[in-house]
Amino acid sequence: MKKFYYGWVIVGVGLLVKMAALGFGRFAYAMLLSSMRTSLEYSYIQMGLLSGGILFGYLIFSFVGGTLATKFGSKRVVVISLLCSSFAMFFISQFSSFALLLLFTVVMGGAAGGAHISMTTLPMAWFDKNRLGRALGIVTGGTGLGIIVTGLLLPVLLSSLGKGAWRQCWIFLSLMTLTVAMIGWILLKEKPVMVPVPPVSPGENIVPPQARTVEFTLKTLFVYYFVFGIAYNIYATYFVAFMVDELRLSGRLAGLIWSLFGWTCLASGLVWGSLSDRLGRKTALLWNNGLISLALLIPLLFHQPILLGTSTFLFGFTFLGTITIVAASVGDLTVEKKASVYGLVTLVHGIGQFLGTTSGGYLKDLTGSFNATLLSSLIGFVLCCVLILSKK
Repeated sequence: MKKFYYGWVIVGVGLLVKMAALGFGRFAYAMLLSSMRTSLEYSYIQMGLLSGGILFGYLIFSFVGGTLATKFGSKRVVVISLLCSSFAMFFISQFSSFALLLLFTVVMGGAAGGAHISMTTLPMAWFDKNRLGRALGIVTGGTGLGIIVTGLLLPVLLSSLGKGAWRQCWIFLSLMTLTVAMIGWILLKEKPVMVPVPPVSPGENIVPPQARTVEFTLKTLFVYYFVFGIAYNIYATYFVAFMVDELRLSGRLAGLIWSLFGWTCLASGLVWGSLSDRLGRKTALLWNNGLISLALLIPLLFHQPILLGTSTFLFGFTFLGTITIVAASVGDLTVEKKASVYGLVTLVHGIGQFLGTTSGGYLKDLTGSFNATLLSSLIGFVLCCVLILSKK
C-alpha cells in the first residue's frame, strides 16, 4: 500500500486559501459594489477609489508578503494574512465612513496579496519540478472556486436580506475566511527536512529532475508578465461593458456569458500546470497565449452570443493557466528567496494590470468604441507569444 504524500494536503489547503484570499478578498467586491453604493449613497468615483484601495494593498503586499514569507515562513504569513483579511471584511461590514472603508479595503487587498504569494511558493518546497506545475495548478484553481462561490451565494443573500444585505455578505465572507485561516494554522507545514518523492501513478511520464532545464530567465518572466498584465486586465475589465454598452446585449445575457469565465477558471490552473510538467513551460505557455489571442480575435470579428461565450470560455480556460506556468517557472529557477522573487514578479504584473485598466479606458474615451480597447489587448497577447518564441 502506497503511503499518502502530505504535500497533497498542502495543495488542498492551498486551494481553500486562494479561494478566501483572492476569490473573496479581491474579487467579491465587484459583486457587492452596486448594493454598497446604493445603501451608502456613494458616487461611482468613491466606489472606484475603494476598488483602487484593494488593488493598491494587493500590489504593495505582493512584494512585502514575499519578503516576509522568506524571513518568517510561508505558513505564518498565510495564516496572519487570512486573519487580517477576515477582520478587514468584518470592519467593512460595520462602517459607513468613506475614510474607514478605504482603510480596510487597502488592508483586505494587502492581506490578499500576502496570502497569495506565500501560498503559491509553499508547494515549491514539497514538489519537484516534474509535479510542481500540477500542484500549483490545483492551488491556483481556488481563485476560480471563490468566484463561483460568490457568484452563486452573494446574489441570493443580496436579494433576500434587504437594503443592508451587503453588510451581512461581508460578515459571511469574513467567517468563511476565518475558517480557512484556522484550517491553514492546523494543516499547513513549512518545508520538510527532506522532501520525499510522492508516489508515481501508473503510466505517469516522469522526467528526471536534472533533465528539466530552466526555460525562462528571470528577466524574460518580468517582461512577459508585465505585458500579460496589461493585456489580460483590459479584457477582464471591459468585456462585459463591451457586450452591454456596445453590442446592446441584456445585462442578464452578458452576465451568463461572463459566468463561463469563473467556471473555466476552476480547471485552468490544473490543466495548464500539468501540461507544462509534460510538455515544458515554454511550449505550454505558447499554446496558452495562442488560445488567449484567439479569445480576443473572436469578439473583434463576430458578435453572436454563442461566439462571445466561446471567447469568455477560452479566456477563463487559459487565464489561471498562465499564472500557474509563471509560478512554476519561478519555482524552476535555482535562486534563493523564491517567495520574494515571485512577489516582485507579481508586483510587476500588477503594475501592468493598472496600466491596462487606465489605457483601455482612455482608448474607449478617445475613439468612442471598445474595438480599439480590445485590439490593444490582442496586440499585447500576440506580443507575449513573440516574447515566448524569441527569448529563453
